[in-house]
Formats: sequence, structure tokens, C-alpha cells
Amino acid sequence: MTNGIQSLALSPDAKKVAFLVRGEVFAASAKDGGDAVRVTNTPAPEEQLAWAPDSRRLAYSSQRDGTWHLFVYDFGTHVETQLTRGAASDITPRWSPDGRRIAYVRGGRALHVLDVAAGTDKEVVANASLSRPPFVDEREVAWSPDGTWLAYVTRDGAKRFSNVFAVRADGGTARQVSWISNANGGGLSWSADGTFLIMSSGQRTEENQVARIDLVPRTPRFREDQFRDLFSTTTPRQPTPQTQQPGPGAPAPPGGAAPDSSARRDSAAAARRNTTIVFDDIRRRASFLPTGVDAGSAVLSPDGKTLLLVANAAGQTNLYTYSLDELAPGPSVARQLTSTAGFKSSAQWSPDGKEVFY
Repeated sequence: MTNGIQSLALSPDAKKVAFLVRGEVFAASAKDGGDAVRVTNTPAPEEQLAWAPDSRRLAYSSQRDGTWHLFVYDFGTHVETQLTRGAASDITPRWSPDGRRIAYVRGGRALHVLDVAAGTDKEVVANASLSRPPFVDEREVAWSPDGTWLAYVTRDGAKRFSNVFAVRADGGTARQVSWISNANGGGLSWSADGTFLIMSSGQRTEENQVARIDLVPRTPRFREDQFRDLFSTTTPRQPTPQTQQPGPGAPAPPGGAAPDSSARRDSAAAARRNTTIVFDDIRRRASFLPTGVDAGSAVLSPDGKTLLLVANAAGQTNLYTYSLDELAPGPSVARQLTSTAGFKSSAQWSPDGKEVFY
């Protein structure tokens, strides 16, 4: 088997790639390829690959029981373990940031969280309109960076629009965070600092757009401020989400002074530990990004400053980047990375943001 790859998943350490060929799971080195290792050999198809944060375990769904269930393969022990059973289909595994839990969709209606080590399974959303095979959005569910929230796209409501809801990973009441009139939506990405979500949204006969949903009120940044900082005797201001919207336990800059680079890193780490959603007036905080292309999918870079787009333009599907940096010179435009006629999919960033795999 040398072609016909269906989907690709890059490991978090960027050293391995897993991929599907004719419904079977393979893995190889992300640096030099070589002969791939065959992970599965079953009469039923496997789909929806998801690496654990430790880059040693791979989760996927398989239809070998007659319905879809979740499995995990440990490359260290070479052991495959079945995680779920039952009459309902279990799809779309998404690892928590700490690698202890997997969120997944059961029966196209429920959102579950499975503790892999303990083997406990909790239903956190009981009645939602989620995807089901064969029409599956592998990114309809996203963990917050601190692992306390789950965002998901559902077609709930009288008009069946696709919008984002958020629920605590340990259970509770799901709350709506976007109100967009559309025919389809999905492809969620949660920013590394926990302050905003990215999703794709479109109508049946119009180009897909990219929406940004700010989970906390956002203070705009201006290049004029950057120039004034050149004359400051203190460290130039670098506003962070934590300074704009402090979360529980967040360190405050001493004496109200602007934090230095190490303090900013500590603040960013605090933001990841304490994801906050301000629901008051959140319906006003969705905005569409003027990418200028028909964006089939959008993935945030690790630093949250750039979008990787798989988009259609001039009758071809190609990869583009789009800057979210408010202090970048000039207006943001989609920058084309590839220029070939073939279809592109499974686009994702390397952890350092310097490479793209697809």
C-alpha cells in the first residue's frame, strides 16, 4: 500500500505520524518516513485517529463489533485495548490535555468523558444533536487548555443552526456560546491561552467563513501603543489575557507594573490552568475573519497567532495561513502555502509552529 491515505494525525512531539489506508491504521516516523508499522489488521474499518499527549498511545474508533467503539493502542507495550462497548456508536475520541481522559460522542446524541486509567465513564451532555457516521466532524469537540471545559458543536434550537456550547468536563449545565445563523459549522480549535474559540461556519450555497468567539471581553491592541512603548523606561507592555481578565489564582504584576517576559510566561501558564468563560453578553463576541477564501477547515497555531486554512479558491483546494496578530504591519491576508491541483486534508501544525503536515 503506497497511496490512498484517508487521514493523518501528527503526534504531539512531532516525531511520529499515524494514518489510515483502506480502513487500517499505520504509523511511521514523521522525519524520514520509511516502511510504516501496521497497527490494525481487522475486517472492519478504523477511523478518527487521536494521539495522546504522551505521543505513545493512539486512540481510534473501529466498527469491528458491528457498531463503532473506541480502542487505544500503546506503542510502548504493543497492546491494543478496547475502551467502550454497547449498542450505541462511540466516535470522535479527543484526549484531555493531561492525557488521562477521552471525550467522545455516543450515538450522535450524548457527550461522554472516559477516564482511561480508572475505566470510569461519565455522560456530561445527554441530549444534543451531534455528528454520526458516515458524516463525522473529527473536530466537533474541543478541550479547554486546562482540561476543565469541553466545547462542542450541536444543531440544537428551533432553526437547527450549528452553534457552539460549553460544558464543564466533570458535568453540569451546557451553555451556548455562539449564535450564528448557518447551515453547517464545526472544526473547533481552542486557543492555547483559553480566551477564544475558532470554528468554521457556512451556508449551503455560500463560501465557508471562519468565526472567532471571544470567551472573555477582549481589549484591542494597537500599533500606536507599540510605538509609544519605544519611549518607555519600563519593559514594553505586552498585554496578556490574564492581565485583561484575571482568573482564580492568577499572579498579579507587582505594583501594577507591566510584567516582564518570564512573568508573561507564568501568566500564560496561569491562563492555561484557569480557563474562564464570561457568559454575560457572550453572544456579542462572535466575529467573522475576512480571510477572503472558502475555508473548509481552520486550525490555530500553537501560539494562537496564525490560522492554518484548508481552503478553496480558483477551483483548487490549497493550504493558506492567516495572521491573527493585531500588531502585525498591514492588513491580514490569506497567504498561500501550496499551489497544486490535488485535494488537501488533515492539515496540522508541528508543536513549534514551524512546519505543517497534511
